[in-house]
Amino acid sequence: MLKNYLTSVWRYISRNKTFTIINVLGLAIGITACLLIAQFVAHEYSYDKFLDNNNRIFRIQLDRYNKGELSTRWASGCLGIGPDIKANFPEVDRYVRLAKSNALLAHGDVFFKEENVFYASADFFRIFSIPLVEGEDSTVLKEPYTMVVSRSLAKKYFGDENPVGKSMRNNGRVAYVITGMFEDIPETSHMKIDALLSFATYAILTGRTSEAELNQWQWDGFLTYILLNSNANAIALESKLPAFVEQRAGEDLKRSESGMVFHLQPISDIHLDSNFIGEFKPNGDRSTVKFLSVVAILIILIAWINYINLSTAKSIERAREVGVRKVMGGFRFQLVQQFLFESLLLNGVAVALSIVLVALLTPWFSQLTARPIDLTLLKGPMFWFWTMLMVLGGSLLAGIYPAFVLSGFRPVEVLKGRFKNTGQGVLFRKGMVVVQFMASIALIVGTFTVYQQINFMRTQRLGVNIDQTLVLRSPNIVDSTYQNKFMAFKQQVLQYPEVSAMSASSSVPGRSPDWNAGGVRRLSQREDEANQYRVIMMDHDFVQSYGLEVVAGRSFSDEVAGDEQTVMLNESGAKLMGFTNLEEAINDRINFWGDTFRIVGVVRDYAQESLKKSYEPLVFRYSSAPGGFYSIKLNTQTVNESMVRVESLWKEFFPGNPFSFFFLDEHYNQQYQADQQFGRVFGLFSGLAIFIACLGLFGLSSLTAIQRTKEIGIRKVLGASVPGILRLVSKDYLMLMTIAVVLAVPLAWWVMSEWLQEFASRIALSWWIFALPSLVVMLVAFATISAQIIKAALVNPVQSLRYE
Repeated sequence: MLKNYLTSVWRYISRNKTFTIINVLGLAIGITACLLIAQFVAHEYSYDKFLDNNNRIFRIQLDRYNKGELSTRWASGCLGIGPDIKANFPEVDRYVRLAKSNALLAHGDVFFKEENVFYASADFFRIFSIPLVEGEDSTVLKEPYTMVVSRSLAKKYFGDENPVGKSMRNNGRVAYVITGMFEDIPETSHMKIDALLSFATYAILTGRTSEAELNQWQWDGFLTYILLNSNANAIALESKLPAFVEQRAGEDLKRSESGMVFHLQPISDIHLDSNFIGEFKPNGDRSTVKFLSVVAILIILIAWINYINLSTAKSIERAREVGVRKVMGGFRFQLVQQFLFESLLLNGVAVALSIVLVALLTPWFSQLTARPIDLTLLKGPMFWFWTMLMVLGGSLLAGIYPAFVLSGFRPVEVLKGRFKNTGQGVLFRKGMVVVQFMASIALIVGTFTVYQQINFMRTQRLGVNIDQTLVLRSPNIVDSTYQNKFMAFKQQVLQYPEVSAMSASSSVPGRSPDWNAGGVRRLSQREDEANQYRVIMMDHDFVQSYGLEVVAGRSFSDEVAGDEQTVMLNESGAKLMGFTNLEEAINDRINFWGDTFRIVGVVRDYAQESLKKSYEPLVFRYSSAPGGFYSIKLNTQTVNESMVRVESLWKEFFPGNPFSFFFLDEHYNQQYQADQQFGRVFGLFSGLAIFIACLGLFGLSSLTAIQRTKEIGIRKVLGASVPGILRLVSKDYLMLMTIAVVLAVPLAWWVMSEWLQEFASRIALSWWIFALPSLVVMLVAFATISAQIIKAALVNPVQSLRYE
């Protein structure tokens, strides 16, 4: 029986090479796209799953409210929340808190500025199961002036030597003894850490050594994680936190009309659901994963619909085969088996081809998505389980309808040549074509919208000039002469003809301000009218260097005495402070950081961060030499030569500090990198969906041309023109395309409207955003149909009338 089935399938393939190739190619492309997306989705969901007890580890995330409205959302929280929760809730086994270190590590003559160094309390390695190559998890971070390094950082400073017992300096002052070395944290972690310094050292350096000082709630910026015991309920614990906050800090919060709400974030959800202030690194996005998952499902469905359509459409050519088999004694269930076997074989070939394509395309796909995706998924048993399920499910889904349609033909009608496609069968195929192109049009509209939004953000007026800006990270190792050195360094840099301006600041555009100030109010306001602001320190050249527009008052000046006690606001900050007329703000005094400052100017709102965010209220404080960043404006194309000159000068003024720099436009646009990658991936697979749908349409139109060969020949004999025949045959398909557009546009509008809600500055969904992609799809579909119909119409009518 199996041999008979194989012989039958081989004969069918030999006689229908074009349609078999279309079927297998469509399925293979669809399955390849589905598997590539599945690899990406599996990678995104794998973050932090490598940790033991990952279902019991939670991060304490803080939302701050101002007068009942959500003002800021922090990955980090207050200093004392960890020990207080541990002491008051028996559900908590352990806690660990981390604080970022602005580190410049050195060993001997080797020194580097390190971005991923943190102070950590003693239980870090008892909560996070990151393997320690050297050292004991309970003691490596217990004592002051101790540190633990990653394997790669140890290699960087010590080569192949064992680093344990050796010492390193941080910022040229404090020496740490290395007590342990840990394996590099996998890429599939939301954390990015190269070295850990003991939190006991942090307490000493900041002068907070008593238990009461280390349990303060007025000091923010500390990442806190807790490990719950095996019987604890995280939701129940989180529900107890509001009452605990009220008990611990209620009076202070009431006086300032502010609020604190703590949430317990499961560690395995952080990568996809968390993009708050103070994250280790940019995280992923769950909506992106869901979008691509839907795209994968749509693509594989489009591919299977192609198979169903082409198989049922070919049924009229296989009708005599079915009739003869039934006359010769074939039972219906045997015919169903034969056609299902044929579907299984074609699906199996398509899957085998797709696995080869996935293996070849994965390195390229990894670069496209900027994720370290490899073939690990293909090596797991679950992959093969789902692959076999896909083959069987796809074979059943794609083969069951054609099998029952073909096997249900009546032999008498078929062998007399009176068989016609049933109305139900034609209607079914038309419905499948509409579904295919409805999905394809929705995907293309989505892709077009994503590209338009990204382009809008990149070309929108920012209100700040980021072009031709070289940014240096300020030196870590400084002494009492730093201010004089900085001023001398600045003066010499400004003497270079290719430098048009230079300024120093605690933050630069494209970076979230590091400082947050609560309780800021006008002296004429009550304490309960105070608000929260983000704070940037700047020198007197910052406003001019970045082209900020002063809409009221003046900018800072180094020629005006006492400007150290002045501040500037942005428009949002002035409005939040209650000024209806910006001129009213000038010379008004505010309470800020426990001192009194005078407002000297207001600048127009500008995009300090991504246009996905709304303008935040900012306070600018003057300093003649703030630490953080030096912004150098260049007016030359010979950037490399300028950098060599600046670097030489840097080494002269700030020896022992690495020359660390970036270009601001590239840094700023990194905020949109994830959206751009999503747009490229989404666009690629949407294009594949259109290609597969057109592949099926090509097959259907080819089959239509074959089945209507005699009709076309007769019409030509009677005087019909080629354009007339094209209109006659293609009008049904164009009607299906029109129905697909009518159904797809509302669906695409709803989905993309929801997606655009994530952006504070966004495009309007104009009619042409839907019309242009729909027109493109219809033109591609019409070209696909026309090629086959015109080919059939150009055949000599004599040959057409001899067909069959």
